[in-house]
Amino acid sequence: MNCNNKIKYPNKNAALIALSQINSEYSEDRGIQTAYECKHHECWHTGHSKDYSDNPFVRINQIFEQKQAKKKKGKRKT
Repeated sequence: MNCNNKIKYPNKNAALIALSQINSEYSEDRGIQTAYECKHHECWHTGHSKDYSDNPFVRINQIFEQKQAKKKKGKRKT
C-alpha cells in the first residue's frame, strides 16, 4: 500500500478532526472515508475503507506488516 503521498496526521485525534471535515463534504461519488493507523510512517492517514479479504497479495502484505509491528514493539531500548 503506497501511502507516501497521503497526509500524515500525528495522532488519531488529528486524523478524526480532518475526517469530520472531509466527510462533511461527502458525496455519493467519493464515499465516506475513515481514519487508520499507518505503521510504515508511524502516523495516521485518512482514506476510503477497503475490504481486501478477496485479494491474497494485499492480505499477505497486511500479515507481514502486522508481524513487523509486533517485532518493533518487542524490542526494548536499554
